[in-house]
Amino acid sequence: MLHISPEITIYILTITFILGCCLGSFADCAAGRLLSGESVVAGRSHCDHCGHVLGVLDLIPLFSWLLLKGHCRYCRAKIPAEAFFVELVSGIACCMIVYRYDMSVMSLRGILLTVVLMILSLTDLHGWIIPDRLQIAGCVIFLATALFLPDPIQRIFGGLFLGLILGGGMLLVSLVFDKLTGKESLGGGDIKLFFMTGLYLSSAWEILFYLILSCLFGLGFASFRKEKRVPFGPAIAAACFIMILYGEKLTGWYTGLF
Repeated sequence: MLHISPEITIYILTITFILGCCLGSFADCAAGRLLSGESVVAGRSHCDHCGHVLGVLDLIPLFSWLLLKGHCRYCRAKIPAEAFFVELVSGIACCMIVYRYDMSVMSLRGILLTVVLMILSLTDLHGWIIPDRLQIAGCVIFLATALFLPDPIQRIFGGLFLGLILGGGMLLVSLVFDKLTGKESLGGGDIKLFFMTGLYLSSAWEILFYLILSCLFGLGFASFRKEKRVPFGPAIAAACFIMILYGEKLTGWYTGLF
């Protein structure tokens, strides 16, 4: 449906971008609430500094931040530019998913998982924590969407197998590394995240590419932050997003070389 005509493509991607920006706004808000102990679903959006309930004009993705020049309308407290970029990245990411999978269950799966990955990346980035409820949400998304795809039983058991291989393998590597160096390599949240995201992979080759990408993103993120210890969750999430989009193409290209 997406590629029926250029006009249809532009229309669908525009709507997707707008909705994606809204989901990014939700992800940023949800991450903040999880870290502060607030309910994610109850209560209206409010300024973190003055507590004033935000109106409609304060909640327009991208534009509100730009029009208010990154400040609260009521107390003039500074709103981090991260809020703007999270919304922008979410909109672009959703467009990439829909462009890749068209209007399908795979697009719905990819968008929902992306929101979860964005929230846990933010909580890990700011609070060094990946809440279990987000890991569970990722598992539920996998199971629920698998039921509407061809060969659901095979997909579910195949995903569980790869998830266990990936999560269990990283747990073993982490234990050995910690024993040899006396330092913690991976946190429990990272290992659970490898299991959860491993559900969405479809082959051992994808696991290999996934691990390589995770390490590369982790090294790049570490060099950017210039700190001795950096959260690994965002790197895992970024690698997972790439694999959702291009995992099959990457492995197909690589195996085709032999």
